[in-house]
Amino acid sequence: MARPREFDEEQVLDKAMELFWTKGFERTSIQDLCQYTGVHRGSMYDTFGDKNELFLASLDRFRHLSKERLFLVLEQPGDPKEQLITFFENIIDGALDTGKQRRGCFIANTAMDLAAFDVKVASRVEANLQDMENMFYTFLQRAQQEGKLKSNYNLRELSRFLVGIKQGMHVMSKTATDRTTLQDIYKIAMSFFM
Repeated sequence: MARPREFDEEQVLDKAMELFWTKGFERTSIQDLCQYTGVHRGSMYDTFGDKNELFLASLDRFRHLSKERLFLVLEQPGDPKEQLITFFENIIDGALDTGKQRRGCFIANTAMDLAAFDVKVASRVEANLQDMENMFYTFLQRAQQEGKLKSNYNLRELSRFLVGIKQGMHVMSKTATDRTTLQDIYKIAMSFFM
């Protein structure tokens, strides 16, 4: 009879995701993961497979959490322009949090480091970016229906533009120390609102 798991799989995934996000895939060893999560090597392999499979599961977990948390502000009732400002300010708050390392975005980091070399990683990065685009698209449809957007924008193109702005802010936040620099990036994006 198999022994019951002595750990919460989601909590372990959250910790593994944090470590991969902070150190990157290459600089994170199985020993690092075992030590950081508190899970023995055998249990780690039995539950998640090898390091690569754990990394893929971490990307899946990030995708789920970002849908659940990051885009919540854009799904609430309210003025779309103010909501988008709040969305970007939340990104800046997280990026400039002095209690955390300047680690950027897990997906952007992964795209730059691994996506060109691993098809499974690339498909997860693409799925995550597609989710972002779709969430922006839904948000912009509502803004357009409420008459808050300037006329004749292609909402799909605008959604992709916002994904690019968001990801670019994360990349810039790894070195930018001035909040104004990051705010300047998204301010131009506000020009399509009435």
